[in-house]
Amino acid sequence: MPEQRMIELLIHSGIVVTMNPEHRIIEDGALAIDQGRILDVGESTILRSQYKGKKEIDATHKIVMPGLVNLHFHADNFSRGVGEHLGLEEWIDTIYYPMLAAMTPDDAYKTAMLAYSEVIKGGTTTVNDMYIKLPSLADAAEKTGIRAVLSSEGADLIPGQETLEDNEKAFLERNNTAGGRIQVVFGIEWIPVCSAEYIKKARFLADKYGVGVHVHLNESKGEVQLCKEKYGKPPVEFVYDLGLLGPDVVAAHCVWLSDPEIELIAKTGTHISHNPVSNAKLGNGVARTIDYLKAGINVGLGTDDAPCNNNNDMFEVMKYASLFQKAIHTDASLLPSWQILEMATINGAKALGLDKQIGSLEIGKKADVILVDTWTPALTPVFHGLNSNVLPHLVYVAHGENVDTTIVDGKILMEERKLLTVDEDHVIEEATRAAHKVIKARKVK
Repeated sequence: MPEQRMIELLIHSGIVVTMNPEHRIIEDGALAIDQGRILDVGESTILRSQYKGKKEIDATHKIVMPGLVNLHFHADNFSRGVGEHLGLEEWIDTIYYPMLAAMTPDDAYKTAMLAYSEVIKGGTTTVNDMYIKLPSLADAAEKTGIRAVLSSEGADLIPGQETLEDNEKAFLERNNTAGGRIQVVFGIEWIPVCSAEYIKKARFLADKYGVGVHVHLNESKGEVQLCKEKYGKPPVEFVYDLGLLGPDVVAAHCVWLSDPEIELIAKTGTHISHNPVSNAKLGNGVARTIDYLKAGINVGLGTDDAPCNNNNDMFEVMKYASLFQKAIHTDASLLPSWQILEMATINGAKALGLDKQIGSLEIGKKADVILVDTWTPALTPVFHGLNSNVLPHLVYVAHGENVDTTIVDGKILMEERKLLTVDEDHVIEEATRAAHKVIKARKVK
């Protein structure tokens, strides 16, 4: 028997959902991880004979899968549940923007620590985070161990918002730090609160530094109407004419796209983050996701922020992303589990330009991995072969609370539901104290 190779981590005896192009599922599978990357994927009996882990995880009764990619996220928990009866435009004017204006860098750090702790416990390993005080977010991402793509929630037509100068400074200071886990791109908050000059400058800076853009587009009927009144065009047509769209752009929401706008998104290779739970909660409607996919648009999934969703559970987002489309089209065959899981993993990675590094369990990729515990009544029984229900279990049954272990870059961030990089009680206490201060301090006109 050949000598076993010593590696950093061996996960064995689990159901391995690779999300590779062949959608391979290994009933009794294993994952060999070394130096932060996936060294091997295969049958447990084979890998256990070839490798010995300095640490080994027995994944019996667990699904081993790629970490989820939250393609549209705001590291905001402070206003969770506040003003929940309000529509989007009224909520941002009376709750959100005044709160952002009242926040200090320390407040931003504490809300990010809470938000990143929440998503790690829910199986998200990468966030595309548009928020404020990016150096503070980078500090929180470095501390918690999450993979984060950061952008400013920037605008120039309302007071108190981040500027492109803030975003650029953060890029120069923190892009590609924490071993590459933290990246910085350019953010555009909302088209009605941004001038044409601001949008063009964001495009210029993104091109200058060779990075992407994260932008809200066509989220609500009100936004579309505001843009028509203000600029004479709906949002997508307006930013297309300014040269913003392209394969390095993630457009969040896109609920109200006309047929010509769908063509523009597809033609430019722009990616869409579909955020079905947030869109429903804010009364903004249901996106034309099936039409976007038919047009060849890459669609990922996001939670938006906790106040627009009340949690950051990507499993819940997956379920509703499928159910809403089945319901409005009265067609149960639409968006099957494998396609939804692609949207939550490899599609999100592709939108961020990271699909060669994360999003599937393949040799050479970074080891961003989660283990989902099926040893619970709701996720039982598990079938394989012709009657396999592994993927439906993940999309329609599982929740973030079923995630047992979360790994980023080969480092275990959570094991057996316990966060290992931070003191969870301390994070909650500090964030709660800061949130009470900020909500009280916000000034509403």
